[in-house]
Amino acid sequence: MYCEICGRPIEGEPIPIEVDKAVLYVCRSCAAQYGKRVVQRPPPAAPQKKPAARPRPAPPPQPPLHLELVDNFGEVVKKARENLGLSREALAAALGVKETVLRRIEAGQLQPDYALAKKLEKTLGVRLLIEVAEEGAAKSGDRLERGLTLGEVAEIRDEGES
Repeated sequence: MYCEICGRPIEGEPIPIEVDKAVLYVCRSCAAQYGKRVVQRPPPAAPQKKPAARPRPAPPPQPPLHLELVDNFGEVVKKARENLGLSREALAAALGVKETVLRRIEAGQLQPDYALAKKLEKTLGVRLLIEVAEEGAAKSGDRLERGLTLGEVAEIRDEGES
């Protein structure tokens, strides 16, 4: 340990002194010249490492970009639950969600996230997530159906000005 006043290595035990209401740990020569000696616990030990932070839980799985919910997902869930003879409360408990969440899903008021949709599929044995076919290259006559590009807007304006 080093003297907090002169910076020299302290041989033996450091001496706590009070200087302007601050406690400093100093060598013998500085203790004799500055402040008054304080009866206090030993100086703090070298800084200890903080305990390792707990690892964060993995983020929930993200849905693949090519999957989306079926249009009538609420009806599908409700019919499958009833066919299995499950009450809403029992299914909600099995899924680890509140019964009100399940009620809103069945009513079509709430879309389940990807993880919950996968749980519903597995538990009920139904298909809720379907693959979306990517739109192929549209014909030039179909540009209003697929939306206009900035270049096409410029072409349309040029045609209108002539």
